[in-house]
Amino acid sequence: MFNSPNWNLGNLFNYYLGQTSAPVIPLGPANYPTYVPPGTPPSFSTPQTFSTPQTSSTPQTNPWSQPPGYYPNSVYPNSTPNVLYPGTGNQPQYTNGNYYNPYMTPSLTSLSSSVSYGTNEVVRLCQGARFRHTWLNGTGDFNSKEPTSLEINDTDVSLVFAIPNFFNSTRSFFIIPSYSHHLWDGPRIAGSDLPSKAFSGFLDFGWDTNPTQTLGLELGGRIGVFADFDAINSDSVRYQGKLLGRLRLTPNSTFRLGVFYLDRNKIKLLPAGGLLCTPNQDSRFDLFFPEPKVSHYVSTLGNKDMWWYLSGYYGGGNWTIKRADQSEDEIDINDIRVMIGMECGRSEQIRQGYRCGFIELGYAFNRELIFRLNSENNLELDDSIVVRAGFAY
Repeated sequence: MFNSPNWNLGNLFNYYLGQTSAPVIPLGPANYPTYVPPGTPPSFSTPQTFSTPQTSSTPQTNPWSQPPGYYPNSVYPNSTPNVLYPGTGNQPQYTNGNYYNPYMTPSLTSLSSSVSYGTNEVVRLCQGARFRHTWLNGTGDFNSKEPTSLEINDTDVSLVFAIPNFFNSTRSFFIIPSYSHHLWDGPRIAGSDLPSKAFSGFLDFGWDTNPTQTLGLELGGRIGVFADFDAINSDSVRYQGKLLGRLRLTPNSTFRLGVFYLDRNKIKLLPAGGLLCTPNQDSRFDLFFPEPKVSHYVSTLGNKDMWWYLSGYYGGGNWTIKRADQSEDEIDINDIRVMIGMECGRSEQIRQGYRCGFIELGYAFNRELIFRLNSENNLELDDSIVVRAGFAY
């Protein structure tokens, strides 16, 4: 009876349950081969054929791609390179034994050979290089330099390395060696002098949980040496970090709450939190303290989308220095910056907060110079115009 063309898996299931009168339940194309229980040799009255399953012409959504509510990791402050390399949020995800992400594209500046994981995806150990430069003019009105003015040039470079599927989490662990060179001109007040240059050399670390989950976690850390070239000591070694919890409220909104550890003289810990909302494909509202950002789509050039944005952040940093009288001290340079800019990136990536290049213009206010050991020399600095541009930041 099993070689009857009217029998299929549904009949066999009902037959063994003693329900031979049950209706036939179709389980697949009619030309699939008939299943025969073990021990019963099949005899086919007609040749059996196999058909190729039909695929839909509609593109399928990758369940492992990042949702609109995903945040790039960053260690505060914005004035030094971020912990998570922007552009790598669409990192390959681990599923069914292979890495797969149709949106992942190699960096134009990738420096390393690639490593294959499975048959569908290539993961680069070195994700690429980044470059950024920031300039603050000596005075906000471009007049002659005042005694309380401070001109700053910051140049940041870094390489980004990724360890994929860190501890089977389906997420990459990022290690980012970075170097920043700082040039200072001013102020011109006795006792509040600064060296002409300083540096920041550090390692960033970043990891987060899968953003498709309702609850998530973001971790970041930084260890490095921040000093004038003539004043490198134990106080030059500084640590920074962040711990953020993440809650997806809706598919288009995510809430984060946590803390940043800044390790500055004035502020050690800073609370952080806010809501990211993407009401449509062309708008992104990241109402997050201390780095809010509102952005909107402008146009497409080639394979890159252009967006304009408004943002703000807490700038500056902390360094050990040698003063004119050869004594050593530790300083903060702090300010608040409001910026307007243009950024570009691949369409599916920039809508999730990652960019391949940007340029912005803004204003720095509430600028201050703080000395740790000689607080009597603390100084309020003049406001300043800020110009900043970069690749892959």
